[in-house]
Amino acid sequence: TAQFYWWIGHVVVLVCGTLYYLKRPFGWQVANWYYTKAYMGALMSYTIVIYKTYGPPQLNLAFLHRLVVDENVEYLLLACLWLMMQPMLVTLLPFVVFSLFHVITYTRSSIIPTFFPGITAEIQRARQVEQQGSAPVSLSLPARLSKFMGDWSSKYYSPALREVGVWEVAVIGAWLVLGAITFQTPLLAPPIYYQFLRMRYLLSAPTRAAFRTVRAFLDKSLTPPTAHSAVPGVVSDTYIRVRDFLSRIAQSMENPAAQPQQQQ
Repeated sequence: TAQFYWWIGHVVVLVCGTLYYLKRPFGWQVANWYYTKAYMGALMSYTIVIYKTYGPPQLNLAFLHRLVVDENVEYLLLACLWLMMQPMLVTLLPFVVFSLFHVITYTRSSIIPTFFPGITAEIQRARQVEQQGSAPVSLSLPARLSKFMGDWSSKYYSPALREVGVWEVAVIGAWLVLGAITFQTPLLAPPIYYQFLRMRYLLSAPTRAAFRTVRAFLDKSLTPPTAHSAVPGVVSDTYIRVRDFLSRIAQSMENPAAQPQQQQ
């Protein structure tokens, strides 16, 4: 089915992305092969889920609007951008994290029950016994594996999303800006990525929380009275100006109705 191939794409991202980070310290040529294959897996998965959601492309504004506000479309376009550019160490990690949870969820809900059809009922019976306060029921190995995967995913999914949000905002954003300044990345990369972050800020609560986390850390590190004495005043002043400018942009995006009306 299409969902199985969607899962295969995420397996490719997870495996090739992990191998990229393991092999990167030992040479970029071999590692970059895995980098490319990981993004090809991402393109495969996101294309499948978008097609399943919307069907064939339609030439109208309503269809285009639905695509623009879909996070799968945003990450598909971002994967295309990273694939076309020179490999960058920091960009692949969010895709690997997302794929990890997708692989776990589909493996638990579809792959394991295909080979062991009775484990869903087995786990449900064990939970009912546990809720009644009786002695724990011994589960089979597949059932224990499925239960462990479900419990692990439930425990770490939300924290992982928060950390990925901070990574996207602080690490990738800073990497692109510094790369553009030193001519290591294309000059168009930061403004394109800014548009991605802008859409994520508008549509994603974890991304908005990530911006707040990064701001709190920078405020504490760079502004009086909590800033270290070694931080020059010009750095603090520049940071405050940039921070306030970005805050005004964020407020205008959150409250467009509050902006002065332009020509009708």
